[in-house]
Amino acid sequence: MELQASPQESGVGAVDRYIGRVARHLVGLSGKHRQDVLLELRSNIMAEAEGGDISSVVERLAPARETAHSYIDLYGYGVLPKALAFLVAAGIAFLTLPFALVPSSILGTTWLSNLSLVLLLLFLIGVGLKLGRPVALAAGLGVAAIRLGGLVAALAASVPDVAQPAALLAFVLTTLALAFAGFLAAPRRPRPEAG
Repeated sequence: MELQASPQESGVGAVDRYIGRVARHLVGLSGKHRQDVLLELRSNIMAEAEGGDISSVVERLAPARETAHSYIDLYGYGVLPKALAFLVAAGIAFLTLPFALVPSSILGTTWLSNLSLVLLLLFLIGVGLKLGRPVALAAGLGVAAIRLGGLVAALAASVPDVAQPAALLAFVLTTLALAFAGFLAAPRRPRPEAG
């Protein structure tokens, strides 16, 4: 004889499945915020049901992905996504420094520098569009740190052609444009109402 789950028990299963789907979309949220979100969500669903049909409450909820993204908009991403964006952008930014690479007379590294600039710009815009302004700003800081640090090192080492005023101005303006490219490309998201 097979036992049937009560409506209350099957409703709790629906809540667990929904919260599991939301949890899968909370990647990048800090551990504490993630735990708080899931507890708050469960509490809100159970309060809405108030002993009634929990399954119908779950059916009326927004899709799990949308719910998760609203919490990410509220709390922002944790340190790890920002650190990864910073490191990847800094790594690509290093390749944009033709004077830091092997002398161009050996390999013709100007093409690598130009290709890296395009890839870096696309990466920064992608980060801004996908992960938002705070993560894009972290990536932009990585770009600025590497490019400006490389410039200072090149000036200290008296690398030819680096100290020319027009070259310096173009380099600094390009660096600033790259540093804020992802931030500016990111859509402005309205702050969710708290409470």
